[in-house]
Amino acid sequence: MYTKNPFTGRLSQAPGVQIPTKGVGPVAVETPVISYSPGTVFPKEHAGPRTTVPDFVLQKMKHFQAPNNIPIHLKGGPLDRVLFGATLVLCGVGLGTCFQFFYEMSFPKRND
Repeated sequence: MYTKNPFTGRLSQAPGVQIPTKGVGPVAVETPVISYSPGTVFPKEHAGPRTTVPDFVLQKMKHFQAPNNIPIHLKGGPLDRVLFGATLVLCGVGLGTCFQFFYEMSFPKRND
């Protein structure tokens, strides 16, 4: 094998590959000792009052988590159906224009 010398810009023979003759065993690692300076204050557990969930959020949670075999993207009603359909149409149009671009780039127009 050859390598390029960065100073002369010429090729020179690469040094041989160095292969260890003995296996390398695992190295013992000691766990680090954490020492805190005197006067270090740690935060205590705070058991303050918990916030309650508003009723409209609970109603939405019950509505969307109900086991009624309706996909989650359609549980919102007619508006979700419209948004889902529009998303599918836009994805289809985008995919179609991608394939149109690929076709036009594969078979360019001739300049006669």
